[in-house]
Amino acid sequence: MPKEYQLKRGVLDANRLQKHAKKIIDDATEDRTLALEAYRYFKEMVDENPQDSVAKSQMVDCLKLAQTSKANIVKVMDLVVKIDSMKEKEQGSKTSMANVFSHLENLSKND
Repeated sequence: MPKEYQLKRGVLDANRLQKHAKKIIDDATEDRTLALEAYRYFKEMVDENPQDSVAKSQMVDCLKLAQTSKANIVKVMDLVVKIDSMKEKEQGSKTSMANVFSHLENLSKND
């Protein structure tokens, strides 16, 4: 019978959260770079043919994607700051990890 896996650290360990936050930020940065590259491509198409409405709409979509990826980076950084401030408060008041989970749940509902 297989042995049940036990985490050595908590689910909301600072290192684990930072690792996931970094991965999300890296992915969003790559998405933004690709979206801006695609925007430049469609802009060249519009420069050659100003009547190309499909290329114009694709330009707008690329800019929306680039802005969304930037907004996601800001959201992740905001969550990291909030969690860090909560941990500082937790060390002072000795609150339980259940409060951290409920706080994260409330943050996810607000977004």
